[in-house]
Amino acid sequence: MQRSRASSTSSGRQPAPPPIGLPQPQAQPLEAPKIIVIHPGSQHLRIGRAADLNPLTLLHAVAYRRRQLAGDRPHHDPLLPPLDNVNSALMVEFEEQRLAVSRILQHCVVDDKNRLRVATPPQQLAHFNRSSQAEKVPPPSGPIADEPWLDREAPALFDDRILRLSAVDARDYDIHFPMQRGELNVHKEKGGSLQASLQHLERIWSYALEERLKIPLRELSTHCAVLVVNDVYVRRYLREFMTLLLQRLGFRRCFLVQDSVASTYGAGIGYGCVVDIGAQKTSIACIEDGISQLDARVRLPYGGGDLNQVLLLLLRKCGFPYRECNVQESYVDAHLLDELKEKFCHLNASVCGAQEKHFNLRKQNGQWLRYTIQVGDEALMAPLALFHTELLSITGRTKAVCTQQAAQDQYDCEDCFDAEYLKETGRKNGVRGGDSLPLTTSGSQPRPQLPVTADDEELIVVDQDETNSNCQSQPGSQTAGGQLNSNGCYHNGQGQVLPLDQAVIQAISRLSNYETKRKMFGSILLVGSSAKLPGLAAWLEHRISQQVQSTGTEVNVLTKGMDAGMVAWKGAAIMSVLESARELWISQHDWQRHGLRVLRERSPFLW
Repeated sequence: MQRSRASSTSSGRQPAPPPIGLPQPQAQPLEAPKIIVIHPGSQHLRIGRAADLNPLTLLHAVAYRRRQLAGDRPHHDPLLPPLDNVNSALMVEFEEQRLAVSRILQHCVVDDKNRLRVATPPQQLAHFNRSSQAEKVPPPSGPIADEPWLDREAPALFDDRILRLSAVDARDYDIHFPMQRGELNVHKEKGGSLQASLQHLERIWSYALEERLKIPLRELSTHCAVLVVNDVYVRRYLREFMTLLLQRLGFRRCFLVQDSVASTYGAGIGYGCVVDIGAQKTSIACIEDGISQLDARVRLPYGGGDLNQVLLLLLRKCGFPYRECNVQESYVDAHLLDELKEKFCHLNASVCGAQEKHFNLRKQNGQWLRYTIQVGDEALMAPLALFHTELLSITGRTKAVCTQQAAQDQYDCEDCFDAEYLKETGRKNGVRGGDSLPLTTSGSQPRPQLPVTADDEELIVVDQDETNSNCQSQPGSQTAGGQLNSNGCYHNGQGQVLPLDQAVIQAISRLSNYETKRKMFGSILLVGSSAKLPGLAAWLEHRISQQVQSTGTEVNVLTKGMDAGMVAWKGAAIMSVLESARELWISQHDWQRHGLRVLRERSPFLW
């Protein structure tokens, strides 16, 4: 039922009316200034009115001022993925992989005369960088210079105020990032429960609405909300998001949309394979007619933050002049690495030799310093970790690859249409789900089926599409739902996560129709905050083309002429004002009365 409904909606045909008992969507005027589009991520929150040209981009974190209690240690969620058990053996392996990538780069042609690249040895760069001295510079002009650097009396800090916390300042705060690796950051430490994570989200979103968008919370009852969620989702979390928006924040109505589907709307394409490279995750999903294909969506556990850690190790090998850099404890230093990646890194093989770069940094005493550094192939090797994932072992050798969990693996006691409920009360071929027995046993005749009685008329037939699992269990991997669940086809023989190009090929190959596969290879959309590296699209297209050239398949990697991190937000803003989106809205009354049932019927994706 859900599959046919979604298909009819995306193809433009008149959708079937909702089942008896559910309210009909009310036709209300669509006012873009009254629609708030929210796109939460692991590192950034993008939020704004649907009528805005661009959203506000804030750090998706909150820092609570601590009460100084004996034995109470501060809790700090890291801005960058932490290093995982870095020892001498791991560093030897990292150096071997670095040399292997360096040899590959030496065989790249830089011009039409077929001249090969000439790499600058790290030892030569280190000779200059170690002798480089920091210069004192005046503080930057503008609003930053006219306000205090850190408000130590505020009970909570948000956005760039958190990025100003040094290792010493951070000891006075509990710092929480409510989302990590693309999913809710639920853990067993302080502030890590599900309800605590939702409380962090409510504080951050309330700050963005009141302080940045200047919308009082008491006026949210006249506003609507569109929430962009992951392609690989946990049903229970979606239910909590709806409750947060409609009951705790008090929006009049809202609906959910998957980020890859929103990206196709933002890019103006009807189909494609969306590759979203974020700060801590990379998601791949194949979209056709506004529907994310179930078997072709995956979330890989690496992103721009992992590239930052690789870049730092490479820079230290060539004598990084800022020797006190400590990204694990100082949010100032972690943010610095993020800026260096954006300024330095690229995937343009024609750029070779030593490049002189500069960056500014504010020290603990308030003095601004200017550092000069020479960078060679390090600026190219760091983003190449997306294609040589052995370099990413420093942030975890074995990582979980998340695909969509099957319905029976997402048991929710509050959902009366949950797969377990249907299994127990459903019937199939005249047999109750709870009474189903094997038809044959060793040494016995087939058992007769139980007859269907009049009492069975109220039972619900189990949908076979919802009982199929597209996940394979793999030891040591854990999904956002908290269960051992992964897909072995996205790991190589050594247990390493597949590189970006091979993961894209694997996701498209899971589609059943050849024509659909061909269309997806010809329309690969590259989005995400970490997809803005110069030359990334061309490099990805070349790598995929090399591996599928025997089939004669045309490969095109697309980027739009806008900030790649805002494509999904813009697409959700476009969707919110479409006439066809009227049936997606869920009001406060509908949610309080029908709960998950109305979300199941109106969600624009297969529930």
